[in-house]
Amino acid sequence: MGLCLLWVLLFAAFPLEASEQHKYALSLFHFNIQYVAGGLIGLLPEPRNPLENWMRLWDLSAEEVEDRIVRESFEPVLDLYASHPTWGASIELQGYFIEVLAERHPDVLEKLRDLVLAGQIEMVSFHYSDQLFIAYSSLDLERSQELNREVFETYGIPLSGTVFCQEGQASPGMASFMEAHGYNVLVWPTNLYKYQHGQQAYQPYYAFGPAHMVIGSGSVFYNEGEIQVIWPFLDDGETLATNDCDPYFPFCFVHDPAAVETYEKEIESYEAQGFAISTVGRYVEEVISLGIEPSDPGPLLEGTWQPDSTDGVFRWLGGPGLFFFRQERDNHVRSLAAAAHRDLVAAETLAQTLEREGRPISRTRDRLTAAWRLLALAQVSDATGINPFRGEVEYGIAHAAEALRIARDLIEEGKDALGYQSVLIDTREGSVRSCTGPPADPESVESGPVSIRVDAPGRTFTQRWQRLSTSPLVVRLEIAFSQGSGDESRRIRVTFPGTSQEIRYCPALQEETPVSYSRADFVWDHFVLPLPNGMIGLDEGRFVIKDTAAVHVGAIIYPDRGDVDFADHTQQPNEPVTWVFYIVEGSPGEAVRTANSLNIWPALYR
Repeated sequence: MGLCLLWVLLFAAFPLEASEQHKYALSLFHFNIQYVAGGLIGLLPEPRNPLENWMRLWDLSAEEVEDRIVRESFEPVLDLYASHPTWGASIELQGYFIEVLAERHPDVLEKLRDLVLAGQIEMVSFHYSDQLFIAYSSLDLERSQELNREVFETYGIPLSGTVFCQEGQASPGMASFMEAHGYNVLVWPTNLYKYQHGQQAYQPYYAFGPAHMVIGSGSVFYNEGEIQVIWPFLDDGETLATNDCDPYFPFCFVHDPAAVETYEKEIESYEAQGFAISTVGRYVEEVISLGIEPSDPGPLLEGTWQPDSTDGVFRWLGGPGLFFFRQERDNHVRSLAAAAHRDLVAAETLAQTLEREGRPISRTRDRLTAAWRLLALAQVSDATGINPFRGEVEYGIAHAAEALRIARDLIEEGKDALGYQSVLIDTREGSVRSCTGPPADPESVESGPVSIRVDAPGRTFTQRWQRLSTSPLVVRLEIAFSQGSGDESRRIRVTFPGTSQEIRYCPALQEETPVSYSRADFVWDHFVLPLPNGMIGLDEGRFVIKDTAAVHVGAIIYPDRGDVDFADHTQQPNEPVTWVFYIVEGSPGEAVRTANSLNIWPALYR
């Protein structure tokens, strides 16, 4: 019998009086083996003289950084909980972390497995790589989930039903995705909740579609203290055992026993006050068993856990970091990964066609799996934020480019197997047809249905409008920006005017079902949406769609007007760039179909 089920049966057999106090101290450690994606080599310049040899401390490869994360920060936390068998905690990490443990630290993997199987550690994991999944299609996360579950099953570590994600990513679209994959509790970051709805008294738990939700690090004092919740720790797990130092600073990123002891004494004091040192999942089960009904959290928009300091998702989708902003290339990294998604879906479609016809390509499944793994690594959040240096940027670009290469090689081999010179691969229909040439260029028109505003200091630009259809009206807008000069030319902003009082779009992981929220339901002065399928409403019956393979930056919206801004402050000055958008005049359903046929399930000519 599982430990969680045992708790439920005990509460059912011995019901507690409503007047009794139920006190919980919850800790959630978020560990990221890709904290410095690709390693630290190149972070600092080469020493110019012996006095600068201290910079050699930073010459650590990806494997060396990963090993330090395991030994200096992760293992000490496991040892702490192993020394206190009555304590529970939630640990979040990705499947790639488990692979590193299995390959180079099997003793640490065994410690983790023992704690999870004993019910002490709740294993939380929602993705194979610490990717910025709210910026990409649900299919990408589906493939990441498949990789992730295979890793955990291979090494005998059961996953819990609790979800917390890299950078605290959370989206209302996660509810149905969680249900489909066996998850039942989402930890929604308190700062993301306050950013949308202001400070308020937090409830024991909330309804989240078919699942449940708790406000992470949000203290609870419910019904005059009947339920009390505190969060001694919800943060990057790497920092607890190293006295708040992180892997970017090798000179201080070392295990500090005194720091661990300080935390240990804090937890001991809570235990002495009658707090159960529990996991998130066990806490929610026990509150439900007390007959407490879930509260309504109100409307939610997707984002990350520190929206005040990162400007929501803008730090990852167009916003510069603090120190290395001259090395950033947010749009390049994110649009390349979006382009790789399209060819990967097309390669899968072509491979399925060949399998049905009995003409499979050699090692197709292995190669596709490898490409999806590379794409998950390419989508790592640290390739564009919070403060990526050149090595992390190149990590994202290199992995996406290799995924794209594998996909296009498979497509070329598939064409040869079919005897086709050119093909049209419709990924939505699952069809592959021979064709004689690319589709005809759409009809050019003098202007479009909206007058955009462009702010691109230090650059010139041209607009080109093309009409794709009339019912519904779909027009394509191409904005070609010249090469710039100086730091000011890093900043590009395009504004699409709108009047809608509603926010109409598809939340992350919910690209088939649009939602509509009143701007009056929120307290922010602006908000940044990732728009994985690119679509957002401007007016009643008018929508703008970004072509995510050309411009994949955040969409900035406002409480008092319907304008939508797309901005990138990390464009390289010495490079021209072309952004592409579509305007749809029609129903929300027609806009969604157009967006998804472009960005999620494309028809590609190859």
